[in-house]
Amino acid sequence: MDKILNITILAGIFVSFIMIIYLLYYMVTRKSIYDKLIASDLIAMPLIMAIVLVSMYYKTFSYISLILIISIICFVGTVVTTRFLARKEVFSDDDNK
Repeated sequence: MDKILNITILAGIFVSFIMIIYLLYYMVTRKSIYDKLIASDLIAMPLIMAIVLVSMYYKTFSYISLILIISIICFVGTVVTTRFLARKEVFSDDDNK
């Protein structure tokens, strides 16, 4: 049973890296900035999946903080990018109006 689980985990890691490669190709080939933003957001999902599967393969919980850091960076990056695309500035002086 342990051998089947290890093969399944390794297959999941392989599939997640294939997904990352496809999303990077998608980002390069698309012209719209919105398509590139969505693809860059979606890269985080298979990356986190690969880290979880590596953590399961090595039977450790030490990668959980890495997953949280990647999630926070992706969230902040998405918020800042969408704010910039909407207003053409990241930080605005709302007090001076």
